[in-house]
Amino acid sequence: MRKKKNKQLIVNVYNGLWLLFKDNPNKKFAESKLQKLYKKKTKKDPLPVLSSLERLLNENKIVKISKDRYCLKLGETLSEGIVVKTSKSSVFVSDSTGEEIKIKNKSALFALAEDKVSLNQINISKGKKKFVIEKVKYRAKDSFVGEIDYSSKTAFFVSSEKNIYFDILIPRKDFNPTFLNKILVVKVTNWDSDGKCPLGRVIKVLGPANDFKSHIKSINNKYNIGSSFSSNLLNEVSSLKGFSEKKGLNRLDYTKVPTFTIDPVDAKDFDDAISVKVQENKLFEVGVHIADVSHYVKEGSKIDIEAAQRGNSVYLVDKVMPMIPEELSNDICSLKEGVPRNCFSVIFKFNSTLKISSFSITKTKIISNKRFTYSEAQSILDNKKGLLFDELSIIKNLTLKLRKKRQSSGAIMFNKKEMGFKLNDQKYPIDIFVKESYFTQKIIEELMLLTNITVANFLKSKNISNAVFRVHDIPDKDKLLSLKNLAFEYNYNIDVSNKIAVRKSLNKLLEKVEGTTEQGLFEPLVIRSMAKAEYSSKNIGHYGLSLNDYVHFTSPIRRYADLIIHRIIDSILNSKPFSKSFEGICKHISKKEREAAMAERESIKLMQIKYMEKHVGDTFNGVISGVVDHGFYVELFQNGCEGFVRASSLEGFYQIDNKRIALVNNENKFTLGQLVDVKVIRSDSNKRLLDLELISL
Repeated sequence: MRKKKNKQLIVNVYNGLWLLFKDNPNKKFAESKLQKLYKKKTKKDPLPVLSSLERLLNENKIVKISKDRYCLKLGETLSEGIVVKTSKSSVFVSDSTGEEIKIKNKSALFALAEDKVSLNQINISKGKKKFVIEKVKYRAKDSFVGEIDYSSKTAFFVSSEKNIYFDILIPRKDFNPTFLNKILVVKVTNWDSDGKCPLGRVIKVLGPANDFKSHIKSINNKYNIGSSFSSNLLNEVSSLKGFSEKKGLNRLDYTKVPTFTIDPVDAKDFDDAISVKVQENKLFEVGVHIADVSHYVKEGSKIDIEAAQRGNSVYLVDKVMPMIPEELSNDICSLKEGVPRNCFSVIFKFNSTLKISSFSITKTKIISNKRFTYSEAQSILDNKKGLLFDELSIIKNLTLKLRKKRQSSGAIMFNKKEMGFKLNDQKYPIDIFVKESYFTQKIIEELMLLTNITVANFLKSKNISNAVFRVHDIPDKDKLLSLKNLAFEYNYNIDVSNKIAVRKSLNKLLEKVEGTTEQGLFEPLVIRSMAKAEYSSKNIGHYGLSLNDYVHFTSPIRRYADLIIHRIIDSILNSKPFSKSFEGICKHISKKEREAAMAERESIKLMQIKYMEKHVGDTFNGVISGVVDHGFYVELFQNGCEGFVRASSLEGFYQIDNKRIALVNNENKFTLGQLVDVKVIRSDSNKRLLDLELISL
């Protein structure tokens, strides 16, 4: 009887250990810990654990990795994958075939988005396979922003970044009580800790957790945004003073041609100017002049290396984080009024029907005769008189034709509103407003698009297939089908038979809903169905613009991609061969662009919530801008702020209807784009919360 019991005990321990290893495929178990785990069942007899481990080793199910440590034996390593996103429970890895693999967090080795990993498959039961991350080969990020939780008398750092699904343990020797109630930056020092979380240390204290300015600072750190430039780099900038006059030879002289800039009222860096020259026989010429940044920022210089690392300028609500130092961006390179400047220009010649008869790409020297704001240029056009009215009229008529041509070719036309902030001396928001839209903005947009398209076509004519292309993939198929089904319920049709048909029907849908209550429903869904534009050395075309070839050329002060294109064009014009791989830099600047966009959105959100703190108790009307299972988001018409109405605050029990993108019960329905009245019940910029209460439909 005793032998039978002992045999059954060993079987139970074996089964328990096997399950433990399977459920923790990346964990290493010490023999001593396993003995402790089973000491009650085995009465401290080591034999059941030892014999079970021996059997698992013989069955090739586990491996011994050191003197007394064991782990699950994994299958064959798959090709490398990239983590594309994370959630509270899982990470999602795109493997070499493009398939997206879901992996439980406990088998993910703390991998995060953009980490490069190697994967393994293991058989669990009945042939079903489970994926685990065997190794994180490259970590895209190792520093995080957040606060320390000391409630358990152990210092656990909790990141404020939503995609971080684990805490970081601060060892006792590295903990200082002054860290409590502070916004901190923590760097991971050991990812391979045997504990349940990585180890880290505090590398920066941003300020008190209840101080608004600490949260503003946290945005820079969270999204890896460069702030000040090194003294060595600034010394290099100083050496460029006077460089313009000494090296500005052999340029086409455009200093006598009527030239002007049109920009926002608060612009400080002017990287594009327009010249207009009327010729005989009703012909005219339009020059698009772009700051010749490559003339000053030489490849491999300290300025260039830093600009490449930053990738782009970042425009936060309270400040601009420039790609190149302000002495360059706002002065030496900037096309300021009344100052000779070096440019890289595209000169278009048009006939009387506004068709391009020829173009040239050349280095020029210009002088801007006038720095217009959008409203100033618009006022001259509206009043039909004023400085450079004739020149402005010509490019207005040209813009109308260019827009009509783009729309007829299938380019998707969005009209997004832009929010503006008025800040006090402490950089706190005292007013939020929707920026007025002017046709003069469209003039600049169309001329910059025309220039970028022309440069891309020029590269194609020279058989240049290795460059930095601006690409935009086709929309997500599943999202399109969901949009099609929803549109059908509102008597709209979306043709998904081919990509051309999709473009046309999406444009038609946007036209039909403009100005209606359904605009708030369909505009966001059309945008969400779109892929994200990015940079690539592989040219797949630009779906949204309906173009086979597109590059960025017109903003080298604030985008590194444009600077690269300038250098490529310069090499072609000077018959200098170039041979370089651009895929690495394309991935990097695409990543920096995404980080900049997230930082800008968070900056806006934080300022909005801060502004709304003085409006607690006030009522607003708005539109439902997002629906989740526990409530819905509302964008307020008056100021564009977005808050959240919790389902628990509504009468009755609500469930999400994903098909209709609505929160529903037997009596009511809250759907995307629906108009509602709400009251502000809490606005907390420190916790990033804007809670609303439904008043009426």
